[in-house]
Amino acid sequence: MTKLLHIVCWSTVLFLGALANQSSNADTQSALAAMEDPRNPLMQVQTSRGDFFIELFPAAAPRNVANFIALAHGQIEMFDSETDTVVTPNFYQNTYFHRVIPNFLTQAGMARRESDPAPENLIADEINARQFGLHQMPVLDELGKPHPWLNLANKQDFEDVILQPLYKKLGILTPEALESRQFEIIEALQDMTLQQAYENLGYRYHNLLPSRPTLRGHIGMASTEPNSNSTQFFVLNSDAPWLRGRVTIIGRIVEGMEVVDRINQLSRVGDYEFEPNLNNATMLFDIHQVNAAP
Repeated sequence: MTKLLHIVCWSTVLFLGALANQSSNADTQSALAAMEDPRNPLMQVQTSRGDFFIELFPAAAPRNVANFIALAHGQIEMFDSETDTVVTPNFYQNTYFHRVIPNFLTQAGMARRESDPAPENLIADEINARQFGLHQMPVLDELGKPHPWLNLANKQDFEDVILQPLYKKLGILTPEALESRQFEIIEALQDMTLQQAYENLGYRYHNLLPSRPTLRGHIGMASTEPNSNSTQFFVLNSDAPWLRGRVTIIGRIVEGMEVVDRINQLSRVGDYEFEPNLNNATMLFDIHQVNAAP
């Protein structure tokens, strides 16, 4: 009886697996049909809440796209401190979505443990600021109000994001210099564009790249400062124009956006940003390319 039950159970597993494969193939075909350019890489992201498909844009962000694919396929050497060896793991396998901001973004790509192998090299941003018109958008309007795309919450944010970097650029290092050059500072603020403000923060732009906007369903590289992209990425659950010029967009979801919305809504508590853990998070099982490499 036990043996028979085992056979029946195993047959059921095989049957369900076959159905899953058929469903996956159907999803892959519809994802291929929805691509902007069939020559772009199409990546399948397998999660505990379902699969979704990402069309990558190598023309827009060649280095970041290549790094994303190499991480997914285990093509980057990393040092494993526990075994004292160099390894090439499929980095995204069996990780989880570790950061969720309701109705804004869903983020993954962090190692499960601090001791896990991770790449040492950081990838520079690949952004065309002029394509978004940032070189023509003034930091301050006629009434002296900061541009909404700066997304500044208070005066301290204005001090940190606009004034301090400007003082550094102008070589103003003392209170005395600040007082004696206040008219120069005012003039600089009146002439400053968003692109210049971001460049003061350390961003560098590439005016020949066909950068993509920060829209719902687009995938961006997550970083804490300019030119520090590595393994973490996020999916935008809503449009975010204030991120233009500050994040590198590497692709967009062409199939399964409802899965990402499900992750965003279920992997949280209340209406606030929520950082899931291994006990309650949505798992990311694997990322791999499903169409032929160019």
